[in-house]
Amino acid sequence: MMRSTLALIGLGLAANGCDWMPGKPTAPQIERGNAEAMHGFADLWGSNCQGCHGADGIWGPARPLNDPLYQSLVTDDWLIATVSNGIDGTLMPAHSVSNGGRLTNEQIQEIISGMRANWMGTPPPYAAQSPAIINFKDTAGDPAKGLTTFNTWCAPCHGKNGVGAMAGSPIDSSFLALASDQMIRATIVCGRPDVGMPDWQGNLNGTLVPQREGLAPLSTTQIEDLMAWITSHRVEFPGQPYPTGGNTSPGF
Repeated sequence: MMRSTLALIGLGLAANGCDWMPGKPTAPQIERGNAEAMHGFADLWGSNCQGCHGADGIWGPARPLNDPLYQSLVTDDWLIATVSNGIDGTLMPAHSVSNGGRLTNEQIQEIISGMRANWMGTPPPYAAQSPAIINFKDTAGDPAKGLTTFNTWCAPCHGKNGVGAMAGSPIDSSFLALASDQMIRATIVCGRPDVGMPDWQGNLNGTLVPQREGLAPLSTTQIEDLMAWITSHRVEFPGQPYPTGGNTSPGF
């Protein structure tokens, strides 16, 4: 009798491909912690991207992606590579399974397609004349010229010599420790429409800002010079000048 029962169980397992046991999920399930089961742009974005780039692609600490100008200037291939591989030296991690992340190639494509479908909008008519936005190599700009450009185009908001004013300091060592060259270039070219920074033309949401009236759009050379001046302020050990003798406050 026992042998007959075992034989029947064996036949049942064989019929099911020997790939099912009681308690084992018959398909990937999100509630069981299987990240590969998640699909749909809203859920994938909310679980993997919005912590840095904002719930609707804006108002996050990282680059706003809900920006038609930015979306018109970056290719699908570049976005897929960035999501898959991350950006070295920054807080942008590699999300692909092949790089130790949680997302399959299919899920990454869903995120890119969702961004395109929801956030492409209508880019400004001058988008086709944009300077390069992708930072493929180290800048060849002149830091001295970059300072002159900064004090003319950028100082009204960021303060003379970049010390900060109505907007923060772009040469703060802590900021530069977190900001990649790619992020800085994209911000100069596209601005930050979510926080009121104009693009390289001086426009914010299609309107020239008062601080840039009478000034020509930034040229590729000027952007290179700005990049050189800003990034020249990076230091090996960013942050506050902590006391050399250690913290002697009560409790330490």
